[in-house]
Amino acid sequence: MDTGLNRDQAPMDGMVLCCTSISPEKRTDLANMAAQMGAIHKFDLTSDVTHLIVGDTDTPKYKFVAKERPDVKCLLPAWVEALRDLWTADVEPDMQELETRYRLPTLHNLRICVTGFEDSMIKLEDDVNNNGGEYRGNLTKDVTHLIAKEPSGAKHKYAIDWKIKIVGVEWLEQSLERGLILDEQLYSLALPPADRGRNAWIRRVVSSSSLGKRSFDGDLAPNGPRKLRRTASAKLNSQNVGFWTDIVNGDVKKEEQKHNQWSEEALKDESSRATKAAGTLTERFDSHANSSTPIVTPAAPPFGAPHARLLDKTGIFAGRRICLHGFNEKKLQRPLQKTSIFLYLTTFLPIQYPRYRQTDIVRLL
Repeated sequence: MDTGLNRDQAPMDGMVLCCTSISPEKRTDLANMAAQMGAIHKFDLTSDVTHLIVGDTDTPKYKFVAKERPDVKCLLPAWVEALRDLWTADVEPDMQELETRYRLPTLHNLRICVTGFEDSMIKLEDDVNNNGGEYRGNLTKDVTHLIAKEPSGAKHKYAIDWKIKIVGVEWLEQSLERGLILDEQLYSLALPPADRGRNAWIRRVVSSSSLGKRSFDGDLAPNGPRKLRRTASAKLNSQNVGFWTDIVNGDVKKEEQKHNQWSEEALKDESSRATKAAGTLTERFDSHANSSTPIVTPAAPPFGAPHARLLDKTGIFAGRRICLHGFNEKKLQRPLQKTSIFLYLTTFLPIQYPRYRQTDIVRLL
C-alpha cells in the first residue's frame, strides 16, 4: 500500500520497539506507525530492542530493563504519535528533544507517602512531585509506596495490612539516580541500610583502556589463584616458544656475525665446555649425596652412526651437544623444534632425597 511517505527519510530507521502494558489495539496502532517510519516492532524484549514503550511500570519487561538494560530508552506512547505527526507534516524532527520530552518519568503513576523523616519531609515531597510521582501526606489504600525510616508506627502497620509496598529512603534516592523504578524487595527495612539496593541494577562503566583488559573484580577472588596459575603458565609457554623461535629465526644470525660461533672451532669449544659443565654440576650435587648411592654420570655416547646422521642434517643444531639445567622433566620432554639435537638433559632430585636419578639422554628430532 502506498502511504505517500518518503521512506528514504524515515526518522526511525534502525530503531527496534517493544511495548509493555499497552492495550492490544493501541499496540497495533503504535507498531504500524513505527513501521511506516522505518522502525521494527517486536512483541518480545529481545537483545536488539532499543526503545521500550511503557504504559505501566509494574511489568516484567520494565523491571528487567530497569535492572539489566541501561541501553534501552523507556518512553511514553505519545512519543511515537508526536514523531508521526511531525513526519507527516514534512517537519524535520529533533529526535533528542522528542526523546527528552516524552521520556517516561521516573516515578510514573506512583502515589507515595512518607513517615519518620520530619527533618527532610519537604525535600522528599519535592523529589516525588518533580519526578512524575504524587506525594500523599496521609496514608490511604490507593497509595502505592510507603517510604519509612523505621519498621514501626501506625502508617507502617496499616501499610502491611493494606499490602502497600514499604521501602527505605534508599529506594527513592537510587531510583532517581537510575531514572527508573528499582525492585522494592531490595530496599526492605529488614535489611541493614548498607545492604539496601545491592545489585539493584547494573552500573556499566566504559573502560578508558583501549586494550580490552578486564578490571579486577572482588567477586572473582575465590577463583583468582587458579586463573593466576593458568595465566602465568600461558606466559611461560609463550616465552619458551618465543625463545626457541628467536634462536632459529633471527637472533642466532646476529650472534654469528659478532662471534662467528658456528665455525668448526667454535663447535668443538662449545661441546667441550658443555661436557665440563655437566661434570661440574654432577660433582656439586654428588658432594651432598650418600656415599653408598653415588651418582653415575654416563660417558658420552660413541661418535658413531647417530652422530653421522646428525651431521648429514642441515639444521642449525646439527652435530651439536647441548646441556640444559634447571628445567623440570615435563618441560624437557616437550618437543621444541624439528632440529637435530643431542641434548644431555641432567635432572637432579632434591638434595634431601637419598638417591639421585642418572643423567637422561634424550634425542629431539
